[in-house]
This record gives sequence, C-alpha cells and structure tokens, in this order.
Amino acid sequence: MDSWLFLLAVPFLAILTEGLYRKLIARMQNRVGPPIAQPLYDLLKLWGKKPLRKENDPFFKAAPVLYFLSHFALFLFVPLSIVSFSYDFILLIYLTILGSAFFILAGVSSDSPYSVIASMREMILMVVYEITLAIILVTVFMASGALSLAGLDVSFGFATLPLAALCLLAVGMVEIHVTPFDTASAKAEILSGVEVEYPGKKMFFMKSTSYLKKLFYSLLWPTLFVGTGNWLLFGLGAFGTFFVFTFSQATTPRYRVDQAFDRLLIVMVIALFEFIRVSWGFVWVL
Repeated sequence: MDSWLFLLAVPFLAILTEGLYRKLIARMQNRVGPPIAQPLYDLLKLWGKKPLRKENDPFFKAAPVLYFLSHFALFLFVPLSIVSFSYDFILLIYLTILGSAFFILAGVSSDSPYSVIASMREMILMVVYEITLAIILVTVFMASGALSLAGLDVSFGFATLPLAALCLLAVGMVEIHVTPFDTASAKAEILSGVEVEYPGKKMFFMKSTSYLKKLFYSLLWPTLFVGTGNWLLFGLGAFGTFFVFTFSQATTPRYRVDQAFDRLLIVMVIALFEFIRVSWGFVWVL
C-alpha cells in the first residue's frame, strides 16, 4: 500500500523537485529566484489555456500524453519496485528508449522547423546515451548477481563501480536536458525546441514530463549505487545527484551537437570499460 501511495505522490514530488531546481539555480547565480510552488502555478495556467488552432495530426495530439505516460511508468520500478519480476531492468531500458522516441515524435509531428531540429539533435545523442544507460544497468546487475531491481543489493556500489556511477550522472544530464548536454532544448538557439508549437494542455504534459525526469534520474542513481536498504543514505544520494544536475545547469556552457556527441562517445567507452572489468571478474562483492 505504501508503494502505491508513493506512486500517487510522484507528480507532486516532481513539481517540488522542479521548484527546488529553479530556486537552487537562482541562489547559485546570486538571484532570489521564483517561489518553490511556481512550477505548480505554471502547470495550472497551462491546463486552463485553449489551443490556438485546430490540430488534425494524431501524432501531434498523442505524443505529449504518451511521452508523459512512458516516463510515469518508470516509477513502477524505481525506487520501490512496485512491479517486480526477473530481468525487469530490461523493461526499464525499453521504457527510457520509448520515452525518448515519443519526445522525437513530438518534434517531427510539429510544423515548426525548430522542433524538427530539436528532434534531430535528440536522435543523434540518443544513439549514444541510451546504449550507455543499457551498459550501466547490465554492469550493475552483473556485479550484484541480482535478477531484478527488487533483489538488487548495492550498498556503497558507487565505490565498487565508480566509473559506471560517473557515467550515469552524464547520461542523466542528457536525459533531463541539463547543460552542457541540453543541445536538444537550447532556448537561445531553437526556442526550447520540441515544445515550441505545443499549446495549453499538451504543453502541460510536456512540462510535467520534464519534471518527472528530473525526479526519476535523481532517484535512479542512488537506487543503483547506494541501495534502498538505508533510506537516510538513499536520501543523501538522491539529493547529491540532484545537486550535481543543478550545479551543472547553473555553471556550465552548452556543447554544440558534435561536441556533445563526442563527449558522450567517451562516456560510452568508459562505461564499456567498466562492463568489461566486471565481466572479467575484477570487482569487489557489492
């Protein structure tokens, strides 16, 4: 029952995460920043807006909702394993890929060239970061010997698999569009990219999903490298991950697409090195 209550609380936790995200960035840049509840006000305003024109493209209508649902489903597995079965991490990988695919679909089904450019950028980077995420997850499960997320025992896994832990932070930055890897949603270049043509309720789902992603990747890192056995350590790990994302957004410049791709290739090679090390047995018991 507690697990399902957590699932119901996820949207509100995501809004709180976004509010803290904005507030921390503002303080790091010596600004007061918006109130913590500002993301909630933004979503309520978006939900009340009407579309500016008639929309006939079914993909344009459906993509934001599917994008939201695919990312909301991730919380069935992380951090509480509400749904658990053998090799469930494979479904987790598929859901992240599906979410990125719906993000791309949202862009290419739009009439704006900015949205199409954003989708192409996301597609280029997706080739690398999704493979890297899959390598990291497989490495963690190989090292732990577990078959599902519920059976994962990774106390202080960040010390056992330090390269994989660092690579997951980089992948998280790409997934939630944090600088220097926010090339697919660069506001100064392509007017926030995919979201530029979406009005009202559809923008509500796009923004809500971006909040969910920040919460999910803040929880995924401690789930894989700290463990859920000690909730105090888990909370510290989640806040530390969230702080890294926030600090990166507040202090780093944006990479060009080619630069981001090259850096992510390096990250993938590092993750692959960690995978080879574990597969050859050069790892401490978690």
